[in-house]
Amino acid sequence: MTAAPVGAEPAPQEDADTDLRDARRALARRLGSIINTFADRDDVLLTMVWDGAPTADAAWFDPALIKVTVNGAVALKDGMHPDQVDPLTVSGRLRHPVIVGMTAHEAGHARSTRWQDWPESAGRAVIRAAVLLEEPRIEARHLQERPADRVFLRACASSIVLPAQRSASPTYDRWRAATGAALLLGRADAGVLTETEVAPVHAAAESVLGAGDLARLRALWQEVLTLADGDQPGLLDVARRWVEVVGADDDEDLPGSGCAAGEPRPMESADGPADGDELSTAATGVVVAVSVQAQISTGALPDPDQERRLKEATARRQKERRAEAAAQQAARRAAQRVFTPAPAPSSRRSRPRNPVCGHREPTALERAGARRLGAALAKARFRDRARIRVASALPPGRLSGRDAMLGAAQRSLGMPVTARPFRRVKRQHTQEPPVSVGVAVDVSGSMTAYTPIIASMAWMFAHGTREVAGKAATVAFGTAVTPIVSPGRPPSQVTEFEARDGNHRFTEAANALDGALGLSRQDGARVLVIVSDGHWEPEERIGGERLVRRLTGSGVHVLWFCLDPDSNVLPGAHRVDVAQVSEIPAALSAALVSALRHS
Repeated sequence: MTAAPVGAEPAPQEDADTDLRDARRALARRLGSIINTFADRDDVLLTMVWDGAPTADAAWFDPALIKVTVNGAVALKDGMHPDQVDPLTVSGRLRHPVIVGMTAHEAGHARSTRWQDWPESAGRAVIRAAVLLEEPRIEARHLQERPADRVFLRACASSIVLPAQRSASPTYDRWRAATGAALLLGRADAGVLTETEVAPVHAAAESVLGAGDLARLRALWQEVLTLADGDQPGLLDVARRWVEVVGADDDEDLPGSGCAAGEPRPMESADGPADGDELSTAATGVVVAVSVQAQISTGALPDPDQERRLKEATARRQKERRAEAAAQQAARRAAQRVFTPAPAPSSRRSRPRNPVCGHREPTALERAGARRLGAALAKARFRDRARIRVASALPPGRLSGRDAMLGAAQRSLGMPVTARPFRRVKRQHTQEPPVSVGVAVDVSGSMTAYTPIIASMAWMFAHGTREVAGKAATVAFGTAVTPIVSPGRPPSQVTEFEARDGNHRFTEAANALDGALGLSRQDGARVLVIVSDGHWEPEERIGGERLVRRLTGSGVHVLWFCLDPDSNVLPGAHRVDVAQVSEIPAALSAALVSALRHS
């Protein structure tokens, strides 16, 4: 090969190869700078290899050299350039959780694997079992110290692979099934995976090992999870019992296990089982699904279901808006039917029973109660002036020395002066919320004893709300819905009525109040007061529960004034017990004031 002339440009391919080598070395340095943080040590070395062979390991730890090796060809797939990976920042780790998870796993070995030379008397099968059982143990220990790394350990789950399947003795198959169980079911007990996720592997391993042996193996790896770091004798003791349960023999050709020893072994690719057996299929499905889910959760991969969920959410919101628009339109129609005077029916028989039986002047107690209610509402409705801190370039205001020096520096350098060194407090009035109160009273026969209290309540509601420029309306519901107080027009006299009805048209009454007062339009403090014992027909209660749920969802405060201790209150309504007229102002004030303060 001839040398290039002096001063000649290097070939483009040579430049690309040099840049790629430099980028790989830089990535190795970045990973090396975080490995000791993950391992809580200061002496761990990290190197990278780029072996793209299908059987290449993803990463391994050498306890003797205290060195971690990461296979970049396995960690960076789909042609990703090393310069794109920045594990030094939180966002960079989230964008590339797989390679960070490999690093965290090996850091777990560096933190917790404290092996000396294996005793020759232990036997090859026992040593390999010990290496295998160390895998879930170090991840459990790592999560105890760094629980936030769980998502990274899950993302690198696709690097978990099983020994290759081949025509062998039943012992080999049992060992292979036990290996899959330890690597995946053991990680579920360690807290990295979940029982639901590893259920397919559990079924496949149980079909080979049997339920009894699998349970005994699980008890052994759970015992390993409790071992302290450096307890090599304890690990070997469990490994011996493990080999006894599996039925392995040191003379048999058993597969290698565990990345901690760094020993080469025949492996399957995580992208798919070589022979498609049940165990490989189950394991591959689990590790790939877990890895993809973890990468989606960090934003490293797009969520394939996100567009579907967005469409479903949009359709759901549109459906809810259409339903709400239809409900408000129905409420407006109900308000028009109830509060618009209609011509008297020609036949007396078709005329519904009118519960209004007369009018009287309000008593002194009722007038005082209305004034007390209005004063309480005015106090709760009042909003103090808001305090806003304003910065300005000129007085008045308190001088900020820092901003004054910044302004002087900007002027001396000939820069635009953006500093505003003076601070002052500006007060502005906040809008007081409007008040709307709708009252629905029950005039069925069971309410006969309470009609005097109900009459006083309706009058005090109307006049107390007027004190704060609010609107109130009252309707009586029985077989028909009868207006008692029209919206925003408090009566001069107390309306008396009788309760002799046998039905309960509550939903129409509440809809009429909603349409007349705009209770569900989410403006100001809105209150619906129900005065009833709640002993309604089942269909009416179902409709009432649905209506109360809709109104409370729109921010309406639903109060249920109980005159009977045995009142059956609808779910979502706030119960207020009232026994006599003198208690109405205090109970009413407390309920409405609370509604206003939370508006």
